[in-house]
Amino acid sequence: MNAACNVEKQRLMNAIYQYGFAISDITLFLDTHPKDPDALDYFQHMKHKYHHCVEEYESKFGPLTQTGEQRQNYWQWAVSPWPWERGYY
Repeated sequence: MNAACNVEKQRLMNAIYQYGFAISDITLFLDTHPKDPDALDYFQHMKHKYHHCVEEYESKFGPLTQTGEQRQNYWQWAVSPWPWERGYY
């Protein structure tokens, strides 16, 4: 894999981690403020960005989870690098 591809892969994973954290954080706030319109809008916005990044990552680099996008006619999860082989940790 070339350096540009690694940079793109890392950029997408960082965005997925950041949006995932923002979703978890705003979920905690919404647990105690379920009718806050700004918090609900923020949750929807972060959820949209998260799903967009996951879709982009999976279309370029393969599924992130067993339920991720399978774009091939074979079981792609087993042939993709395992999480500990991805070098993000």
